[in-house]
Amino acid sequence: MRVWSERSFEAPVPMHVKRSIILRLGLPNATWIETGTYLGDTTGLLAAQGGPVISIEPAAVLATRAAERFRGNPLVKIVCGTSEERLASELARVHGDVNFWLDGHFSGGATHRGVSECPVRSELNCIAAARPRLGRLRVLIDDARHFGCGESRRPDYPPLDELVDWARTQRLLWHIESDIFVMRSDD
Repeated sequence: MRVWSERSFEAPVPMHVKRSIILRLGLPNATWIETGTYLGDTTGLLAAQGGPVISIEPAAVLATRAAERFRGNPLVKIVCGTSEERLASELARVHGDVNFWLDGHFSGGATHRGVSECPVRSELNCIAAARPRLGRLRVLIDDARHFGCGESRRPDYPPLDELVDWARTQRLLWHIESDIFVMRSDD
């Protein structure tokens, strides 16, 4: 917190702050779909809330570790593959209220770098296709600073305007909170 304070609370935001926001904004008792499992810490946090969690991880080593970590937990399903390959089929089995934590974009290190560094366009297309049979929604996209403009925007990331337009098309309210682009149905 001290380092974040010294940076005038600019992004990136400490993970414990992001996790508190995720928990506060998520719909209770809804399915969580997460892209980008990484070490499974957020997956574990979401599973502790009592609802089902589907986490899609493209890096085989990380997916294997997460599957091992959550073996025996009936609430958690770890899916190995990219969200472009696997989200639509996983989403086809989901009904009711859904929370999405979209964090499957390349972040360096052990994280997966696919054809695109940022699969958010594809992920949003899958959500839009499934939307008519889903209930209430929360869509939280991590690292909002990279979707902006100027030096913080990454080339493979859709511009912020595109995310706003998508939210409007889906009749979702939106805002940005602590480096998370948040979209929600009006409920």
